[in-house]
Amino acid sequence: MTAVARAAVRRAAPLLADQTGGRDNNVLAIRFAAAAVVILFHCYALTDRWLEEPLYASFAPMSLGVLGVEVFFVLSGFLVTQSWLARPALVPYAAARVLRIYPALVAATVFTMVVAGATGSLPWREFLGSPLTWRYFVRTASGFDVVDKLPGAFASNPFPHAANGSLWTLPVELRLYVALGLAGIAGFLTRPRAWLGAGLVLVAAALTWPDQVPLDPNHRGTRLAALLFLLGSLACVWQRHVPLSLPAAAVAAALPIVDANGLARDGPLFALILSYVVIVAAYHPALRLAGLARAPDYSYGLYVYAFPIQQAIVWAVPGIAPLPLFAAALAATLVVAAASWHALESPALRLKSRFRSQGMPRR
Repeated sequence: MTAVARAAVRRAAPLLADQTGGRDNNVLAIRFAAAAVVILFHCYALTDRWLEEPLYASFAPMSLGVLGVEVFFVLSGFLVTQSWLARPALVPYAAARVLRIYPALVAATVFTMVVAGATGSLPWREFLGSPLTWRYFVRTASGFDVVDKLPGAFASNPFPHAANGSLWTLPVELRLYVALGLAGIAGFLTRPRAWLGAGLVLVAAALTWPDQVPLDPNHRGTRLAALLFLLGSLACVWQRHVPLSLPAAAVAAALPIVDANGLARDGPLFALILSYVVIVAAYHPALRLAGLARAPDYSYGLYVYAFPIQQAIVWAVPGIAPLPLFAAALAATLVVAAASWHALESPALRLKSRFRSQGMPRR
């Protein structure tokens, strides 16, 4: 792109690269909203009212839960790539990922066991003596092999024994972190054309040999999640060439709504649409929500603690409707997420300074 062309693009729409230098953006607000809509989706699922969920009722197979998770993957791909580019070395990269994921994950695993044990059908002694309980702890706290069932947990609920269904995304996320680190070591992330080419090869391989992709071949959402993560990463690497156009984002957002054939509601086309809309919403200066960029980041806590809280409320209030459940669960989870952020997550993130130079972005 020539200098004249770049100037014309800047007049028509700001470039992404000009908006990502600091923390003055909508990333935290979007992640919070994504976590909240996942909670809302689970309020319908856990009360056995799947078909009443508003987005699913109108645009199945799309749902609020799927949409929230997919937004997370776009932003994760962008932010984690940005983190690597700020300090392209394996040790600070791995340390940053471990310190972000594991303190709250281990705490959420223990929290889920306590809630499930307190509300379950088994006596505490039998619950704690079951090998399945400790299998749940070891595998789930590892992040790479999450287990969703706990013995006796929520046995009378419409969705019995499910302990923390939200965590299915973490093994996918962690594998994508590993893949991105390997791509960084190989030099792809500092060579945009090479990373684009490698990305196209990876997508083609995933479509051609789906059962050989080391994500989760039993879950249809994992490949789309990986594609969204890749598109977020590519947006970061190519940010000097990505215009943030509000009209283009509006048209893209409308496509899944007006598409009678549903082609824009799933698969690669939907991934492209969602990725661009999320990036524009996160970084366009005209959409910036003043003050929210400096707020505490409770989004991860909302995501990992909400499910057992929702199950406990359904257990305590049989027949509760989805919207009252959402209000109660969101309020209760916010308290737990805030405690987790201030006691565990934020102190852990401060330890990243031991592995990175001054000025590396907090991701």
